[in-house]
Amino acid sequence: MKSHWVLSNIDLYKILCPHKLDGYSKIHGNTFSKQDIIYSENQHDNNVYLVSKGKVKIVNYDKDGNELVRHILVKGELFGEKIVLSENSRDEYAVACSNGTQVCAMKLPTMQELMRVNHRFETRIYKLISMKLRKVERRLELLVGKDVETRIISFINDLYLENKRVHIPNHLSHQDIAKLLATSRESVTKTFNRLKHEKIIDYNRKEIIVANAKRLMELSKD
Repeated sequence: MKSHWVLSNIDLYKILCPHKLDGYSKIHGNTFSKQDIIYSENQHDNNVYLVSKGKVKIVNYDKDGNELVRHILVKGELFGEKIVLSENSRDEYAVACSNGTQVCAMKLPTMQELMRVNHRFETRIYKLISMKLRKVERRLELLVGKDVETRIISFINDLYLENKRVHIPNHLSHQDIAKLLATSRESVTKTFNRLKHEKIIDYNRKEIIVANAKRLMELSKD
């Protein structure tokens, strides 16, 4: 089964030259405080953004002002990349999740030149756009079709399928996961602790360890 989450954690620092990127960050980097808006819905700009420190959430708001979190991005992840598809008007908000969040703003012509001279980078960008859309679709499937515990388990199982390894690097807090799955931090912690008690997973701040992949997959289908 192909993971819906694959490529969601592309580290662009491994694709672009680190020295050039560090230099670019010093010149063009921007620092934001928690809850600062980096760009807003319907805003017109010509930038693609890269997280260089902290976290950024991509969100929408319903008519009642409720927040729907589409993505939570960490260092090395790209956002605002849909302008590559000639969508110059934003359909989402980008909001800093922590104080001291730093992003690099890259003009579209610069991005296009990087894509022109580095075909691997170009391929990754288009795959990233496609997979982000699939990721949102997958999460909507979970929200509509499964109870809270099952969608948390499915989220973990998707991470396992994406990474194809027992030790899964994890940059998301339980609160982050709760926002992505429209539930509470307490529900996420309770489910994680249940899976740990049943020796299906173990976890710490840096990683999730899958101890029983077969059982994890079975539970994700309940």
